[in-house]
Amino acid sequence: MSFYNVKIDNIGKIDILYSDEHNASVMINRHGCEVIGYRITDSRGKKERELGLMYRDSETAPPESGWKNRATILFPNVGGLKNNESKLGEVIIKSPGNHGVARHSDFELVETSHDGSARIKYRLAANSYTREYYPFDFQLDITYELVGSTLSVLFEVSNPGRETLHACWGWHPGFRTPLIPGVGSKQDCKLLFPAGKITRYHNNEHCRLTGETSELEIDGPLERTEEELEATLMFGVDDPGMRRISLEDPIAEVAIRVDFPDMPYLGLWSEPGFEFICIEPWQGMDDHEEQETFDNKPGVVAIAPGERKTSKITVTPELL
Repeated sequence: MSFYNVKIDNIGKIDILYSDEHNASVMINRHGCEVIGYRITDSRGKKERELGLMYRDSETAPPESGWKNRATILFPNVGGLKNNESKLGEVIIKSPGNHGVARHSDFELVETSHDGSARIKYRLAANSYTREYYPFDFQLDITYELVGSTLSVLFEVSNPGRETLHACWGWHPGFRTPLIPGVGSKQDCKLLFPAGKITRYHNNEHCRLTGETSELEIDGPLERTEEELEATLMFGVDDPGMRRISLEDPIAEVAIRVDFPDMPYLGLWSEPGFEFICIEPWQGMDDHEEQETFDNKPGVVAIAPGERKTSKITVTPELL
């Protein structure tokens, strides 16, 4: 008997991973390959309670105001391109706003499995829409896997073309703060790295990198203001042992730990007045104020013909 299930919806194109034994589920919209719901069960106390971890967890209608996404897939650029354009040799690369074309694309369902985990794999291959902005052959596979209540996200970027492919990618999940609506506030929630050093990359009001950096010695909760989160806090994390951050809600007594061992950068973002904080592992960053060519962007990866690059992120809910 399997303790895992995968529910496929080929009409509404919203699929669900279930961990029956742990009473956990993950809801994914094929448009943008976006996680729109992530629920766990807290069995402590006299009465079980279900917790929705994502901002606007499991809602399918757009909000009246504020951020419209929940967990954006970023590809082939992270953040914005200056004036929504960049150059690679003589080729012009464009972006339909921030974060590239994947978030606006319908992904193909490739395969599912419920043997020992609930797993689902999606694919976006180059097509007429993506080539309007990013005129290259590529294949982007995203695999979501639920083991217990832990969610992993696997990025696989392949180059089926004849020339070197340059790309950036990342994940932009927004977690509910506070985790129990109406109980506590965003300000009560703590952001915790392991003790050590990270680098802050400073940016301007348009989120462009200024070229200035500062080294931070982490020993305790990360200090931040709403204004800094709105402008996006950007970090370089060179030490793989530091590539972990927890969002802790001390009132709900729950933490969300995000491990990103393969990603060298991390962004933190929120909107004032809205109850979420985004924890964004990145393979790439925004443009500098003095724009570089696309192949010289921070974190860009060069993928040879026939080659594939992978990155994995895991999200682990923890009861405190």
